[in-house]
Amino acid sequence: MAMNPMQRKANNYLLIGVLVTLLITGSIIAMLFMQISKMKKQMAAQQEKIQTVFVVSKDIKSGSKVDLTNLKEASALKESIPSNALDTGKLTENTISKLDLKPGTILTENMVVETEEELTADIRIQEYNMIELQTQIQTGDYIDVRLRMPDGTDYIVVSKKKIEIPTINGGDSLNTIKIRVSEEEIMLMSNAIVEAYWAKGSKLYATTYVEPGMQNQVTPTYLPSDKVVRLMDTDPNILTVAKSELFARYNNNVNIIRGNILENLNKNAVQGQTNVESGVQEEIDKAKSERQSYLDSLSGVN
Repeated sequence: MAMNPMQRKANNYLLIGVLVTLLITGSIIAMLFMQISKMKKQMAAQQEKIQTVFVVSKDIKSGSKVDLTNLKEASALKESIPSNALDTGKLTENTISKLDLKPGTILTENMVVETEEELTADIRIQEYNMIELQTQIQTGDYIDVRLRMPDGTDYIVVSKKKIEIPTINGGDSLNTIKIRVSEEEIMLMSNAIVEAYWAKGSKLYATTYVEPGMQNQVTPTYLPSDKVVRLMDTDPNILTVAKSELFARYNNNVNIIRGNILENLNKNAVQGQTNVESGVQEEIDKAKSERQSYLDSLSGVN
């Protein structure tokens, strides 16, 4: 059946419309593909500029341990990342922070150091309650324990000890700290405690480090009595290197340091033994009181 001119014209318009629609749709699709391709290239280029780094996830105090518990992964532009950003594969059990670090800080190699303290077989945790503590001292601080004699002479007994303050009945102990000490240091502390009690007017006290991660351990200057030195010489638990260092210090300074300490002790010869006995009893009473408070807190007694 022959198509009339009007129908033919309508069909032609329809065909032209379909073709135009296809051309427009094809152009839009082509443009979209081009845009997607461009965006992918831009994203790939941007991704090449980004690198994964480790940043601090919570406050880290100077001298505190640095490990994956206080770090997290983050993405940053390569141009903003320090060239010495730390690879966490270099972290060890002895890695500590040199300075106070805030969350969001990119960790770099010059922010950490390996601690000098080695965990040898003779290391023990010891509590002391006769050391005079600074008013704002807190767990995690590093201290030197010093002995000041009545004549003003002052000696370092043990150095750079990280402290822990025990929690007693929900609060920090007022007078007790825990520190790690070696067999040699236990003997030095014991001798210094007795001599602090003996010489009236002497003081055993703690001084804190400003930036323990950056400040090296100082050399102790206190020398114990002859009896203690001889006992240390026969003690198989004290490392040979520690004995050598102590004896070298003792032999070089015995006349000056021990001579001065003995002079202070001799001034209290009559009352010295009584001072020691009362001082030791006070230690025992403090320890018993805090132990009882701790046990009460476990049992719910107020």
